[in-house]
Amino acid sequence: MDDITKTQQSFAKKAQAHPEHQFEDVYHLLCREEWVRFALSHVLMNKGSRTAGVDGVTRRKFEDETYRTKFIQSFLDDLRRATYRPQPVKRVYIPKPNGRQRPLGIPTIRDRVGQMLLKMLMEPIWESDFLNCSSGFRPARRTMDCIAICYRLINDKQHYFWAVEGDIKGCFDHIQQDTLLGLIGKRLKDRRVLNLIEAFLKAGVMEGQLFQKTDEGTPQGGIVSPLLANIYLHEMDRYWWENYGQLGVYERHKRRQAHLGNNRLIRYADDFVILTNGPQAEAERLREEFKAFLWETLHLELSEEKTLVTHVNDGFDFLGFHVRRYTNPQKGTKPVTLVKPSAKNIDQFRAKIRLMTGHGHIKDHPLKKMQAINQVLRGWINYYQHINVKDIADGLDYWVSRRILDWFADHHDTGVRNALARYERIQTGQRKNFVVRNEKGEPIWLYKIASKPITRYVDKERTNPYLTQWETQAIATPEEPNLSLEHTWNGADRWQDWTEARFARLEHDGGACVNCGSMENLDVHHITARRWYQREQGDDSIENLRTLCEDCHIKVGQGQLMVNGNGARDEAKVSCPVRRGV
Repeated sequence: MDDITKTQQSFAKKAQAHPEHQFEDVYHLLCREEWVRFALSHVLMNKGSRTAGVDGVTRRKFEDETYRTKFIQSFLDDLRRATYRPQPVKRVYIPKPNGRQRPLGIPTIRDRVGQMLLKMLMEPIWESDFLNCSSGFRPARRTMDCIAICYRLINDKQHYFWAVEGDIKGCFDHIQQDTLLGLIGKRLKDRRVLNLIEAFLKAGVMEGQLFQKTDEGTPQGGIVSPLLANIYLHEMDRYWWENYGQLGVYERHKRRQAHLGNNRLIRYADDFVILTNGPQAEAERLREEFKAFLWETLHLELSEEKTLVTHVNDGFDFLGFHVRRYTNPQKGTKPVTLVKPSAKNIDQFRAKIRLMTGHGHIKDHPLKKMQAINQVLRGWINYYQHINVKDIADGLDYWVSRRILDWFADHHDTGVRNALARYERIQTGQRKNFVVRNEKGEPIWLYKIASKPITRYVDKERTNPYLTQWETQAIATPEEPNLSLEHTWNGADRWQDWTEARFARLEHDGGACVNCGSMENLDVHHITARRWYQREQGDDSIENLRTLCEDCHIKVGQGQLMVNGNGARDEAKVSCPVRRGV
């Protein structure tokens, strides 16, 4: 057992044995070299480290051992002298499957290390405080822990038939920083740690050349942000526990006799559901009660339109699942609670596959396309492998097969029959499927999500993992289906690599066209085209890219303008096609 693990275990044991204890003189732990080295290793293992913050540093820099050593020493010096100051978070926008853009915060690697240190210090303590009604962004917990509670309560024995679907408006952006620091101060008395947390909260956001102050909310994209949000929302958990959760058997019985019923809070980060076995009026009263508590105590607002009171026979959506109790009118059959993927998530899944197999990507390599789609399919079914998804999976398999068949036909500019003859083979027995071959000649089959065995989720009591034989590590939790557009276009990482390269070139060129200086409708152009069927194809290196406005990019595609290493000039041809909307 390493020293970090021993220290974390001692914090967890102390916090559990003494709920009112305040930890003092812990800042020195952040200044230990082994802590910094572990935090840095964890940050660099994350794919996000390939994207630079406002300082322009990516993990490639740390491949140089000399640079890594200097970084650690400089970081330690700043911490020990208390001169460390977090930099603003860089804000960028990434596309969503619905065509909109989602803001993304990118801290510097240096600040990610600082936040990782805080998480290593704080998480063992608060894991001893957090209640089992909360599962979001906690080690060794996942969304299915929430769904398992729904299975246990929504039945004819427990009678939890009314649900309050909670929706907090912009929760992470509206956390009150002074209130949060006060809550942290109940456990951490070391002023230097509190000052460091406050510095991260106040670091601000840099969007282009515009700096924005952050007087409320948690650091966007920060490693420690989910933990800080859980500390804040733990006050709602405590309120529920003190008023309803810790009632004894007699008190719960009296509530049932008074037709009030009992209730359970199920929270995953800022998404929550309150289930009650009382009447509809009790569910509506609970909605108003928790609405008032959140506003008066935490200054958070529940959405009037989205915070609904729903009977489980009508079903409700929670964390990408649709939970519903089905009653069968046939004699002798009992009602049953089934959980399926939500209609919204199925639509998002279809939108992602539709975009990946759309006309704008018919020139992608068939092997890379198959690998990319398989990754999305596996990620989606892995998220839903413990629920009633079999019938839906069969239908989606047929739909995906039809989409990939049409893509093969478009790719080769041929008919469907020729595409079938080229790519369809018998995989096992009499089962036909689409297949491509990799560089070694090995078959890569289209993944069938219906082939994934549906297994029962093991619902067990969760305890603080730091109280057991716990190795210091990062726990990978499947928080949601893999439907983001940053990944899985031409293999595992091409789309994210391209996004990072594009931002780097835009920043290098000052956010302006290198030909005419325009700062509107910007594209990023490849000097040497990136076409899989060319012998000499370009790459996404910053040296092979140039920033152009849409008009100049069209001229390039029409052969009226050439772009080279020195910029742009007229009357020359290039081979790069127009890339719009990248």
